[in-house]
This record gives sequence, structure tokens and C-alpha cells, in this order.
Amino acid sequence: MGKQTRGFGLIELLVVVFILAVGLTSVSALFVAGTISTRKAERINTALNAAQQQVERLRSAGFSGCVADPEIFTSLDGYTILQQNPDMTGQIGFAVPELAGGQGTIDVAFYDSGAGVYPNLKDITVTVIWTGGAGTSGTTLLQTLIANRPQ
Repeated sequence: MGKQTRGFGLIELLVVVFILAVGLTSVSALFVAGTISTRKAERINTALNAAQQQVERLRSAGFSGCVADPEIFTSLDGYTILQQNPDMTGQIGFAVPELAGGQGTIDVAFYDSGAGVYPNLKDITVTVIWTGGAGTSGTTLLQTLIANRPQ
């Protein structure tokens, strides 16, 4: 008479546990990658919003308001004049408290095409830099031109 076996042996059980462990490890790695991607996307969105807010502020101020002047960019509003040139161009710093280690700069310069400098056209560059762990640090940059349009 033949011997009938029922159930799983130890080897089969170990193989199944190993396969499940590999599968669960892969799935958990996907969750971690998804979480990091979500955090990075949220931080990019926050940085872009902060940069866009500064660009809109400068567009609203017009050509004459785009100057590195402590009377326009006051420390009470969270701005710091990092560099002020005699022609009132320069660099302004600002904090981005919504981002971990978030710092921004506004660069104001007259547009230089390579063929010459245009005195009626300002080149504005807003840069936001932030820190973060697990690949969530980054930089975003917006650039615009603001023209002097005589009335």
C-alpha cells in the first residue's frame, strides 16, 4: 500500500515564505518610492508658488518698482538686500518658511542680449532652493522680463 501525505513539507513552506518575503519587500519599496515622490512634488509645488508670488509682485510694481531698494523690499516684509548696484539692480533674498530650509533670491538686472544692454528692459530671475532628506531637496527658477512702457 502506498503512503499518502497530506499538507506541506518544511521545504515547500520555506519556499513559500521566501517568495512572500521577496514580494512584500518589493511592494514596500514601491510605497517608500511613492512617498518620496509625493513629498518632492509637494515641495516643488510650494517652491513654484513662492517664486510665482514674487514674480507677480514685481510685475505689479512695474518697471520702476523692480529695484534692489530696501524701501521697496523691506526687512519687515522678510526681505534682505544681498547686493545693491549703483543702477539699483542687484539681488534680494527672502525666506520660504513653507519649505524646510527654503530660501529664495530675486535677481534684478538690465537685459543683456549679448549685443548690448537694454536700459528699458529688466531681466528678473527668482530662484527658490530648499533642503530635505531622502532626495526631496531641490531648486526651482522662474525668469521674466519687465519693460518700461512710457505712458
